[in-house]
Amino acid sequence: MREGGLLGWATDALVRLDDETPGVLSRVLTASPPRRQAIFAALAARGEKAGVFGVEDESLIPITFAEVIRHGRAADILRHAFGGVPQGFPGLLAQIGERSLPRAKDYLVLHGLLISDDPRGADALRTSGRITCRKLEVLTALDPRWRHANTLDRIDTHSEAMAFNSAVAFIQSVNSKATNEVVANAIALMRPTSSLPKLLDRLLRRADRLPPHPLSDGDNELRPLASMRDLLEAGRKYRNCLAHRLADVAAGKVAIGEFRGECLVEFRPLTQGTGWLLRDVHIERNSPVPLALIGEVEAKCDALGIPRIEETGGGDGWKSYRRFTHELEWG
Repeated sequence: MREGGLLGWATDALVRLDDETPGVLSRVLTASPPRRQAIFAALAARGEKAGVFGVEDESLIPITFAEVIRHGRAADILRHAFGGVPQGFPGLLAQIGERSLPRAKDYLVLHGLLISDDPRGADALRTSGRITCRKLEVLTALDPRWRHANTLDRIDTHSEAMAFNSAVAFIQSVNSKATNEVVANAIALMRPTSSLPKLLDRLLRRADRLPPHPLSDGDNELRPLASMRDLLEAGRKYRNCLAHRLADVAAGKVAIGEFRGECLVEFRPLTQGTGWLLRDVHIERNSPVPLALIGEVEAKCDALGIPRIEETGGGDGWKSYRRFTHELEWG
């Protein structure tokens, strides 16, 4: 059970109010969840000195905060604490349930969301079921464009939300068709069994802004795989994990070519954009590559001026051992 029991962080403040106006505690404990959450929100605002306090009524003697808690309706309590009550605020408070949120500031976050110009955030909370501290943390971390019940239900932490923001930014940098509207609609149309990684992968597979390929002057013997379609077809043809390396290609960390329709050639960028390096050769199912084929690929790259690492020591026996035992970075 959370510290402070049912009333949590609000316990001490309510005890003091009960001393001032007896019956406050019993009223809170027997209140309906919507009214109880209105009390918690008012206490949070009062404790943080946010909002308008001690709003006077039309009588000569102004009503006290304790008396509002003891006798007022949920709307009266919120109005006394915040001055104005944003549309939808009582309804969102009711979605919290019986217990208070773990921290007083969570109520201020919820209030701030409603008075800001962010209808997506409020709609996301309204349609995502019970409101928790985790959902509020995720919501505040999410880019406002991606705030939706489908993201709130699939992201668990603040750091995951930040990572998702960055991942979408990457997708938009390599896919010209992944506009804000397209991404937002894709999130909204997600099925219950779908996931955010799958959504991003679908958008990545349509990337059309790939980095320049080292084989820009390729020929029929060594041709560049310079589009997502080429890469996906090659992955199916050679039955390997190329489809899982599309992000590396899109980011310019890897480039792939095909040699005479017999093997895939992997290139890695040199530092400071000074060119590319022949890294490895792969055949179907990542099986051991015949040394004769490797030699032909190396000779072709030499002719194109593409450097490679010259292995020293161990001789051909070491290279054969390395490839035969699949000690490759591919996969």
